Amino acid sequence: MVDNVILSEYVSVGFKGGPHFSTDKVTAVNNQERRLQNQSIARHTYAWSQRNADSAIVETLRAFWFDRRGDFKAWLLKDWTDFEIVDGAIGIGDGVTAAYQAAKTYTAGSNPYVRIIRHIKSGTLVVKVDGVTQTLTTHYTVSATGLITFTGGNIPALDAIISISCEFYVPVRFDGDAFMASIPQSLPDVLDVDDVQAVEVIP
Repeated sequence: MVDNVILSEYVSVGFKGGPHFSTDKVTAVNNQERRLQNQSIARHTYAWSQRNADSAIVETLRAFWFDRRGDFKAWLLKDWTDFEIVDGAIGIGDGVTAAYQAAKTYTAGSNPYVRIIRHIKSGTLVVKVDGVTQTLTTHYTVSATGLITFTGGNIPALDAIISISCEFYVPVRFDGDAFMASIPQSLPDVLDVDDVQAVEVIP
């Protein structure tokens, strides 16, 4: 379960990281390689590790870590390297289907990757059908898990393209029940923080 508690974007900019897959690789005696994909869904991991960081930022992160009780409670992180969708297609109408899940598709060839987006930043969602902007509550509703449902007579027609633009968060938890900080010598207004990690929570 993920609480809809959002880490300050001012603090989250300090997190570095991104998606990871897991692949086993075995090399035969003839140097041919066999690969086994252990997971088909990428999992995002992050780390916040800084030297001479502003003590006020560190104290904000520390207070948030206490609020989450370390690893115990999940929360929402803005990944500043990948936090938005711009006119991304999420489905094609068939005249019957009313609900479409928010998602982001990464394409660089013939093997696109579809990432489910469940935590949309409030006030940023724009939904379009064949390029025409729809109105929240009048044409559609959106759930807390990013499911967009068209209402009444607003179900997308056959072959209509449903697209969205929005900002989104990554659901994560801290990974490690220790918060390690120190004061650099002769620099009382800054702090060093060693590797505060976060890992994506997959529902």
